[in-house]
Amino acid sequence: GALLDVVDGILLTGGRANVHPTRFRKEAHPSHEPYDERRDAVALHLIEVCVAKGMPVFGVCRGLQEMNVAFGGSLHPEIRELPGRMNHRMPRLENGELHPDPTVIFADRHDVTLKPDGVFARLLGKEQIRVNSLHGQGVLDPGARVVIEGVAEDGTFEAISIAEAPGSAIGVQWHAEYDPQSNPINRRLFEAFGSALAGRKGAS
Repeated sequence: GALLDVVDGILLTGGRANVHPTRFRKEAHPSHEPYDERRDAVALHLIEVCVAKGMPVFGVCRGLQEMNVAFGGSLHPEIRELPGRMNHRMPRLENGELHPDPTVIFADRHDVTLKPDGVFARLLGKEQIRVNSLHGQGVLDPGARVVIEGVAEDGTFEAISIAEAPGSAIGVQWHAEYDPQSNPINRRLFEAFGSALAGRKGAS
């Protein structure tokens, strides 16, 4: 409780760790590690409380996945194993090592079609965008209040909002924090989050 007295909103970052499968009634598996159950405990609770209070929430990558799980949704541990899906993981060299060039790793890699007249389409003023892609897990079943706002060409869910949230509550599967200075889509998302924070501060 005390934590939320001093913050204006929550940015849920990406991270190596995956949400523990017991959080969405699935079996844990060594190949889907690492897990971070302490982060799960804090983040999933924070999401519920912040959304209920109307505090702005912006989830990025793992953050989007946490938002989905917080509202009862499930995740798939390895999206690329589903039929017809592309590999959304970050590019690697042929020897399996991480690519040394961040501009390659974070390059825009696929399109996302936005829900017509949805939160993202209105915010960004368009119905299709291109984004980077650095994730293995993804949303399988959306949670009860999770609105799918954007979908990649292979059917992967890329953007969400929370229905009936009194404040701004959105999440993206791509890494919007990488280049908001130069990427107009990502800059717009952070500007919107900033406005939501400022609006809340002004109201309190």
